[in-house]
Amino acid sequence: MIQISIPVKKHVKKYLIKKYGEIHTISKKTFLGLLLLELISDEADTSDIDFNGFDKYKIDIPELYFNTKGFSINRNKLKFLGVCLERLFFEDFYSFVDVELAKGKSNAWQSVKLFLYLNGINENEMKLESMYRNYQRHSDEKIKEKKLNLVVH
Repeated sequence: MIQISIPVKKHVKKYLIKKYGEIHTISKKTFLGLLLLELISDEADTSDIDFNGFDKYKIDIPELYFNTKGFSINRNKLKFLGVCLERLFFEDFYSFVDVELAKGKSNAWQSVKLFLYLNGINENEMKLESMYRNYQRHSDEKIKEKKLNLVVH
């Protein structure tokens, strides 16, 4: 197998490890695998692909895909992939908080805190208050109405 490192923020890496494991092996069975199969090629990227300030999430490419699709992802596609994975992180975050609110047992603050805890993300990597404000913006700051609507329906 060959290994590729994707530049991601520390909180996104922890989320990916929780979701896919320490190292994800490409397959057609996962979202990430399908996306990567479209991005890999057999053209070597000789540019400097050191993304300072980012963590690296490791991806293994099995021999089958290495031989048929390729072994490299160019710098721009790696950057794009990092952005996509952060977007996936936030979409799962919003969905998680929505589901927790729908249960009616916790408020949004507690749900955000639970999401961070379950993904092993601490205050140094992502501030609870920042995530809560992010969720507020996502919900157009109508969290109480949203909770009532989710519980009533």
